[in-house]
Order: sequence, then C-alpha cells, then structure tokens
Amino acid sequence: MINLIPEYLLQNLGRIIFMMGLLSLITIGLRNFCLTFQQGISYVRRLHQIPCSRCIFFTGDYRLKCTVHPYNALTETALNCSDYEPNNYLAKPILQQCKSNSQY
Repeated sequence: MINLIPEYLLQNLGRIIFMMGLLSLITIGLRNFCLTFQQGISYVRRLHQIPCSRCIFFTGDYRLKCTVHPYNALTETALNCSDYEPNNYLAKPILQQCKSNSQY
C-alpha cells in the first residue's frame, strides 16, 4: 500500500489541527481588539469636540449644566449647538474684591 501522507504527520495530526485552531483564535482575538481600540479612540475624539465647556451659557454645576439646553449639554447632540457662544474671558470685566479691614 502506498502512503500519501508520511507517518509522522498522521501521528501528530491532532496537535497540528489544535495549533492551527489556536493560532487562528489568537489572530481573530487580536484583530477584534485592534478594531475595538480604534473605535474607542474615534469615539473619544468625537466627545472631545463637544464645545459646552467653552460656551458662555455653561454653568459648570452638575444640576444645571447649560442654561439654554440643559438636557443636551455635554452630550453628542451638543456638537452642532445653534446657541453656542464662545466664552471669552478677556472681554469680561475683571471684578476686584473689596478688602475689608474687619477682623474675625
């Protein structure tokens, strides 16, 4: 009888199939990790484009974040806010505190 497959391959066929399966699972896992990481990076970049913290209507209080759009503040729907006004600290007058001479 003619052997088309060498004997050592027949003896180690289970190991070969197992290693090929293991390598394919590792490859698929690494690919999915890279895709998820790239999607996460793009999502974080999109969130960093939200202009609410630089708006004049942003209060900074967690109870009322924005006086114009309180439900949309700091969300993705605020990316194209029609009421956005840049907060220009240089245009505002600087208030000076009055020093009192009273002692405690």
